[in-house]
Amino acid sequence: MLARLLVRLFGGIWALKERCRSSGLKGSMMRFVYGWYQFEHGSAIAVASQFNGPPSFPRGMKQIVIGEDVEVGKNCTILHQVSIDSDALACSESQGSPVIGDNCYIYPGAKIIGKLVIGHNVIVRANAVVTQDVPDNSIVESSGEVFARH
Repeated sequence: MLARLLVRLFGGIWALKERCRSSGLKGSMMRFVYGWYQFEHGSAIAVASQFNGPPSFPRGMKQIVIGEDVEVGKNCTILHQVSIDSDALACSESQGSPVIGDNCYIYPGAKIIGKLVIGHNVIVRANAVVTQDVPDNSIVESSGEVFARH
């Protein structure tokens, strides 16, 4: 609760996230408040993750994991219990982090893992596990199948 109040004083969570990049004591304090806010929501959205615009979290920032090298486009909607993270296994063919295009909608429980590109205007359905590139204007079903949007 206190973290939410402090975040408001800093202009909101996205303004605070940007301020976390500061060095010295000020940056350390900002990162502490940002981490505290994340802890209260059960989330881990890395300070180093890149967003081309603030995403929409219609259910709040609940249990969302977004790794350090992840890039997320403009106007993306991310629901609860979503993981977007890198594949760090040395032997993996998809070692690296995802890049998410603009105007994507990611339903609850979706997992997007590894070096891949999700195109623009993509819908990732609930509980889908995405480990390969997805073209623009597609729908990823929970089975992992990719269909063109009509």
